[in-house]
Amino acid sequence: MIAVLIVALPDWLDPDLLQWIILVVIAVLLYLLYVVMRFVQRAVLKGALFVLLAGVGLSLWVQRTDLENCARTCECSLYGQDVEVPWEQLPEDVRVRLGDGDVGCRSSLEVDA
Repeated sequence: MIAVLIVALPDWLDPDLLQWIILVVIAVLLYLLYVVMRFVQRAVLKGALFVLLAGVGLSLWVQRTDLENCARTCECSLYGQDVEVPWEQLPEDVRVRLGDGDVGCRSSLEVDA
């Protein structure tokens, strides 16, 4: 049995801000790559750290591109973990109020129907 954790974004954190945060983290990783290449003397350690940091940066870039459309598709996830975008942060055209007073997302309702 596979458990899926659904995390709700805080009110101040929307997918657009999360994309910018990821870009900052990638910039920090690029700086660390420079530091590794400049100051680490052992070739094996230098290579291992380079591969590790480059891999993390690449995976962050992939996650960032996946976030670009997540609010429109109502299917957001980071590293396999579902992320719930608050109803207030969804674009106007995908917000739906359900009959029981609950709120939902138009794209996810169309898939369920």
